[in-house]
Amino acid sequence: MECPLVSVVIPAYNRPHTLKIAIDSVLEQTYPNIEIIICDDSTTNEVQEMLDSYLDSFPKIKYYKNDKNLFLGNWHKCFDLASGEYINYLMDDDMFHKEKIARMIYFFENFENITLVTSYRQTINESGGIIPPIYATERLYEETRIMDGRMLANVALTRCLNVIGEPTTVFFKKTDLIERFGVYKGKQYSLLNDLASWLGLLSKGRGVYIPEELSYFRIHPNQNNQTLGQNAFTEWLEIMIASRDDGFLDTDDLFKTALHSYHERIKGRPQFDADIKRIEMILKTLES
Repeated sequence: MECPLVSVVIPAYNRPHTLKIAIDSVLEQTYPNIEIIICDDSTTNEVQEMLDSYLDSFPKIKYYKNDKNLFLGNWHKCFDLASGEYINYLMDDDMFHKEKIARMIYFFENFENITLVTSYRQTINESGGIIPPIYATERLYEETRIMDGRMLANVALTRCLNVIGEPTTVFFKKTDLIERFGVYKGKQYSLLNDLASWLGLLSKGRGVYIPEELSYFRIHPNQNNQTLGQNAFTEWLEIMIASRDDGFLDTDDLFKTALHSYHERIKGRPQFDADIKRIEMILKTLES
């Protein structure tokens, strides 16, 4: 039986050194049928020059240099160019465990109604050294769990933390993502573009959490989410409110917990005064 094609899609930007490490981690996968789609949003030719030797040796790697910076549009371009039945985004500063694709596709092939598979992700530093987890990346469970999608999403929403994982961490079927990557309920998210897509997927099926480290999340000063600005954090409130239309935060107690978690994250920061007033108004409505 032929293995389904998996597309590993990489939105690249000015990081040839870590991109090389990321690509090598895909080439080392034990799963045999993978294509690599790289869409390059870089402002220099360094990524293209680094890739020359790879493109000569590995026909499974397909490279596209953008004429202009597409930013979030580059994520969409990667997705559109992917031919695989399954998709795994890979950030150009992260890497895969060699068993990642094989371990994750297993659940789609052996269980019904799976729309998302994630795992524990090991945090690494700029040099690739192992570092302790940050709050959002701590191991969720000690055993593999197959969960109702809304239940898994509610864990993230009530904590105001993306415990499901960054784009590198999550594996899904291409046809299950109805809206563009990062779009939820018609709105394009930037800081929460990954969580926006996870909600869309988890609204339609079950999620799987694997407790072993199957990806490596690099923490460093030049990460993309450091450049979005603090005000992008307000997306948390917007996505919490929008998620209720899909049955997330389906009780008032869960919704209140999520609102209080967000409130704790922003209190004492004047730029979020409008959000604090909005939360107070929603809580008053819930309690009336």
